Amino acid sequence: MGTFFRNLGAAVLGFVVMFVTVLVLMLVAALPAAFMGDWALIAVSIVVSLVAAVIGGMVCAKVAADARGVWTLIAAVLVIGVVVALTPDAVDAEPEPAWLSWLNPLLGAVGVYFGAGRVKGG
Repeated sequence: MGTFFRNLGAAVLGFVVMFVTVLVLMLVAALPAAFMGDWALIAVSIVVSLVAAVIGGMVCAKVAADARGVWTLIAAVLVIGVVVALTPDAVDAEPEPAWLSWLNPLLGAVGVYFGAGRVKGG
């Protein structure tokens, strides 16, 4: 039972790290990008999402007992991302493009996978 809770805790920690990383990086990078236009802001959002997912995947893999912790985080990123994509008005005051709402969970899952691979696979 200890392995289950360690993997669950690792997934939660990885998700929190992703969330905080997105907040911090968007605060730093979004202001200059906002002056450059919508496409610059979208590009910054994509890069920030991918960087945050890689970092979250690395943290999760480092703490998890085995690969199931990382797969739990990937599943959470996909499920939460799809829910957010299906309900954009509930999350954003100014909705992002629909394609970006669907791209975010995919970027998150891929980023977590590759970030975890950097820790486990060397």
